[in-house]
Amino acid sequence: MHNVLISFILLFTYLSIFTPEVRASNAYYKVTHHYKIGDVFTINDGGLWHTAKILDIDTNAQSSTIHVLRYQPAADKPALKQLRALPISAYHSTIAHAKLAQKWQFIGHEVPLKPELKGYINYLKHNDFNKYAEVTNQKVDDLIFRANTLYTKGYALNQAAQYVQAIEAYHQAINIYPLYFEAIDNIGFAYMDMGDFNTAIDYFNQSLEIHPAGTTAQYYKGMCYINLEDYERAMATFKQGMESFPEQKQVFEEIYKKLKETNL
Repeated sequence: MHNVLISFILLFTYLSIFTPEVRASNAYYKVTHHYKIGDVFTINDGGLWHTAKILDIDTNAQSSTIHVLRYQPAADKPALKQLRALPISAYHSTIAHAKLAQKWQFIGHEVPLKPELKGYINYLKHNDFNKYAEVTNQKVDDLIFRANTLYTKGYALNQAAQYVQAIEAYHQAINIYPLYFEAIDNIGFAYMDMGDFNTAIDYFNQSLEIHPAGTTAQYYKGMCYINLEDYERAMATFKQGMESFPEQKQVFEEIYKKLKETNL
């Protein structure tokens, strides 16, 4: 099986590191408009009271989004002192600033506890890594070093045909930085080397979701379909590559034309 070599390039110049302890920074506990992190609101909807605690507020020139912790709906309007007894229904959700201002009732203020932040922190990790690092008091260089070290370990294991161990190392790197598409690609290559082309396709699709400009993932996704003798999907994949990556059109077009000629 052709073993694909991917350059060891990690585009993490803006990242920070995750440490086990979460400590709130001054930037995290900011005041935005008249709302504060820890404010608790409730609303009656369909005869039940829906309650939410503000975890953070994102504001820009066009809009403001409130990140909240949601509690299980209750038949009676809750008081602030009853929050600890209410089950949590969602550790992270969002409410539009305008909707909160229009309909929700303020019932008090209670700073979020560390366990209550876990859903929001996970959201940040996958969507706003800079803020994730800030909120969790991480260091950029440490994160880069840890992710790179695990990536290098995975690559060496893959070269030694220790594919299962390589995949585990890549997963550890991705756990540090979920948008590390190069590591996701390499998991796909490891599964290709093991002959598991369907699983490889799943990882190339995952890589493309994170990094739509990933010509490598698009190309080898097509190659997986060729190995599966699914030439219709292979042609569709290479055709999509021609359309999505015009600067690399010739690479995709060459395979596409060969497939078309041999499968008419």
